Amino acid sequence: MSRHSLSRTDTIIFMGGITALSAVSVDIVLPTTGVVARYFGVEPKLGALLVGVYFIAYTIGQLFWGLFSDAFGRRLSLILSLSGFAVASLACALAPSFTFLIVARFIQGLMGGAPIIARAMVRDVAEGSDAARLMTVLGAILTIATMFAPVIGSGLLVLFTWRAIFVGLTVLALSFIAYTVFALQETGGQRRPERFSFRFLTYAAKYLLANRRFLTPMLACSFSFGGYASLGAVGALVAETRYNVSPEAFGALFALAAMVNTGGALLAGQLLKRRTLRQVGTVAITLLTLGVFTNFIMIFINPSLQMLWGSVCLYILAFGMIYPTTYASAMEPASEMPGFAASVVGAFSMITGSIAALIASSLFDGTHLAINLTMAVFGAAAVLSVIIGRYKRPN
Repeated sequence: MSRHSLSRTDTIIFMGGITALSAVSVDIVLPTTGVVARYFGVEPKLGALLVGVYFIAYTIGQLFWGLFSDAFGRRLSLILSLSGFAVASLACALAPSFTFLIVARFIQGLMGGAPIIARAMVRDVAEGSDAARLMTVLGAILTIATMFAPVIGSGLLVLFTWRAIFVGLTVLALSFIAYTVFALQETGGQRRPERFSFRFLTYAAKYLLANRRFLTPMLACSFSFGGYASLGAVGALVAETRYNVSPEAFGALFALAAMVNTGGALLAGQLLKRRTLRQVGTVAITLLTLGVFTNFIMIFINPSLQMLWGSVCLYILAFGMIYPTTYASAMEPASEMPGFAASVVGAFSMITGSIAALIASSLFDGTHLAINLTMAVFGAAAVLSVIIGRYKRPN
């Protein structure tokens, strides 16, 4: 990685930061949902809209930012995206009503294009194992950031009010803008405004979705993320209802899972120094197969908390390896449209994760079954997509 413009330590940290921006902006508000609802005098369940509307807007917005960055360059796209994010964050902090807050939060999600632009920048300067190694570093930074985000949110809530959380997001976005303006090099090459068109969008979509080298890792990435999303959807409910783990104690369990996820990403990065991307992908998918089998077994027994969390952590360890490596693999055939390709992978992953979270929530019956069944099904779908994609002969 020493050959490309993203090899400086400060730039890699910056890239990890903008990759984690949207995830942090979701996790940092988790402790505030009930507080905000009470502040504005609305039903407690409506506080969840702070998370829901952001996810919807982010899924829509990243398709725009990927295409825009391919046409007009990464630095300009980052500056515009982060500026919009900062303005929307400040609007959230100053919101006079709940409706205003939700609208501002939606706009904040639309402006959350930084993670997609960051992944496109990786493909601009690196490919193959080199790109995958950088992706694993960004993935590790993302996981660490999301692990601490709820803690920071709780701390700001204790010291100040819920508005301080959005002020903090504003300051974070402004710091990223400053780095982009003064220190970040352009990686996207020449501007190609003709690509910001419906004609190119149609061409790019047809090219990518008909290309097995893109489609197979995208499906593996998205389905494996679906299993991971079930942890966020019902993990705390399962721990509290089935195993009498308090919400405060669940934070420690979640932190353990986050550390395992980070370990998976870093393990993949180390293996990529000595093995090809395909070989490391094989190790990761083999580990995921073991995780799927373990979670499937959990469905038919009455596991202890240690057994349950062991099966969850095994899946997450595999996911930590699979997510960055499949993302990098999907970007390989997209050298002419890395921004759009990154946005397609991101959007499909978000949609799949949302579906998996809804399924896990609907399956929850007070036992452990929902989380194990969702991980087993979506993990199996990821494994099958790789097997079919690698070994099916072309027509």
